[in-house]
Parts: sequence; structure tokens; C-alpha cells
Amino acid sequence: MIATRLKYVRSAGGLIFLLGFLCPYFVQVSGGGEKTIAAVLVLCQGVGLAILTGRWLLWSIVTVLLVFLALIFPAPMRNVDALVIYGVGLIVPLRLFISSLAPGREPLVSALARQAHGGGALREDIALYTRLQTWFWVVFLVLMLLLPVFLLAGPPGAWLWPLKGGALGLLAILLVVEYGVRRLVIRNFDHVPPWAMIHVWKARSSDRT
Repeated sequence: MIATRLKYVRSAGGLIFLLGFLCPYFVQVSGGGEKTIAAVLVLCQGVGLAILTGRWLLWSIVTVLLVFLALIFPAPMRNVDALVIYGVGLIVPLRLFISSLAPGREPLVSALARQAHGGGALREDIALYTRLQTWFWVVFLVLMLLLPVFLLAGPPGAWLWPLKGGALGLLAILLVVEYGVRRLVIRNFDHVPPWAMIHVWKARSSDRT
């Protein structure tokens, strides 16, 4: 009962955190200024993190401080916010992929593929492919972490491109391309589409927490 309630509370916190990305657009449409937009963004994320972690005092203090900074430096705070979320969003899965490649561990993509197909042992060619795919995602995530730095040499503001949806768009394209490559490389196998693997990833993450 307590576990179920905690799950719902965390879901609510996650929803509020995600609303933080939408609320600024609603504020902007309603005529709100840059300061209001930045403050609403930080406030929603702070409340969401407080609910998700249960650390109300810590996140209350942090949120008040960040809202204060957002009201003074709205544009830089929005950029810093995007950079932090972008970095965390890449570092967390990167750590999982790298740790799964340690000796004696099962590569993460192999584990996901095995779980998606009922938990049985993978064929030798599939095990090799999924191990190589795990390495591919490690390289991809590292490059995505470095991309904003490389883009600093480009036009002003170019470094924000991956932070504001560019990386997600590239990821979506790669998932579709990988699905096509997988069907060509691995024959006589019941392939699952990318969205099914995403569902397995989410289920695995829920079990871990």
C-alpha cells in the first residue's frame, strides 16, 4: 500500500517537473515576460524534484534561491537550466551503459533485448550485435555531451541547438535507422520496434527504483 502510494507521489512529482517545460510557453502566450517565464520554469522543476526525492527542505531552499536568480538573470538562468538537465539526462544513461560493459556484466542492450524476448538466452549473433550496440550508445552519448562545446566555435547560440531538442531529434532518427539496420543484419528473428525497447527500458528503470 505504501509502495503504491509512493509510486503515485513520484509520478505526480515527475509530471510537475515535466510541466515545468510547458508552463513557460503558456506564460509566454499569455503575455508574461522573461522574468516570469524563467521563474515559473524553475519553480515547477523545484516542486517536482521535492516531490520526487522527498527532500522538501533542501529543494525548498534551492528553489527559492533559483527563483530569485531567475528574476534577476532570466535568460542566463534558462540556459543554465537547459544545460544542467541536458547534462544529467546524458550522464545518467551513459553511466548505466558504461557500467554494463564491465567484465562479468551483461551489456545493457543485451539485457534489454533478453527481457523484451521473454528472458531467455540470446543467440550468439544477437549477443554480439547488442554488445556492439551498447558500445555505440556509449560513443553517441559521449559525443552528445561534447557537442555543445564544439558548437561554441559556431554561430552565436549554436551551442543551444542540442539542448533545445536537437539531440532528441537525432536520437529519434538513430533509433529508426538502427531498427532498419538490425532487421538487415539479424535474420530469422522476431524483432521488436524501438518504442517496445523504450517500454522495456522504462519498466527496468521502475524496477530499479
